[in-house]
Order: sequence, then C-alpha cells, then structure tokens
Amino acid sequence: MGSKLKELVKEKELSNLYIDLSEEILKNLVFDSSPQDNQNQLLFLNCIENSISYLADDIYKSFKSDIDPIEDLNFKFKIIQLANSEVLKNIILKEIEPSGFIYQLEDSKDKLVSDHDKNLIISNQSNDLKKFSLILDKYKIFKELLRKILDEC
Repeated sequence: MGSKLKELVKEKELSNLYIDLSEEILKNLVFDSSPQDNQNQLLFLNCIENSISYLADDIYKSFKSDIDPIEDLNFKFKIIQLANSEVLKNIILKEIEPSGFIYQLEDSKDKLVSDHDKNLIISNQSNDLKKFSLILDKYKIFKELLRKILDEC
C-alpha cells in the first residue's frame, strides 16, 4: 500500500502526444456547426489544454523551489503560477493577454459551450480553421521558447 505510483510516461511526452492529437483532429474539422463537428472542436481545444497542463507540470519541476505547488490547478492557472518565476514571467504573461493564445483558446471554447442570444449581433470572430490553426501555431512557438529557456538555464 505504501509504494509510490510508477511514472510510465513523462509530462513532456504527454504534452507532445496531446499536440499530435490536436493536429489530427484539426485535419478533420469542417466548421459546419453540426453536433459532431462542435464536439470535435471541443476535443481539439481540450487536447491543447491538456498539452499546456502537462507542459506546465514538466516546467514546474525546474522551478518548484521558487513557485507554489500547481498540481491541483487547471491549465491556465498552472501557467499563471509559472509566471511567478522571473525567468518565465514575460513570455507567459503576453500569452494571457487578448492577443495571446491562452486568451484565444478560452474565447474559442466559450463560443462553443455557451448559448448566445440569436437576436444579438456579435462582432467577435467565430471559430474557424484559421483561428484554430493560429492557436495551435502560437502554442507550439510558446512551448519551444519555454523549452529553450529551460535548456539554457
């Protein structure tokens, strides 16, 4: 009973796996507002969220003496907690702003799961292939930048 759970897959590998899954899902999205496509869009966004969460867990190992524990937080708050490190602060905070991929990810998810009044004129950009591709590309750049910083430290 007292034995520790053996780690079968590292966080870095899980993060990469979820990115691969999101890329495969993106290839099959048609943005036709069908229930199946809406579920696939949600699955795409959840895969990116999971990838971010595992990336944060992986990075946390290098900074755990400087940052409060993050294991009970969701993907966004894990990243925000990592921003408490001076080394990561500038890179992370710009991705939480409206031009950053985390904000765009949450905005896209909100558009999928919330019921909007059909009588309101909405000026926000709807979910489409370009937006989802942009989120994925920005996340990959962010991920590589963080990993390069870790390699240099």
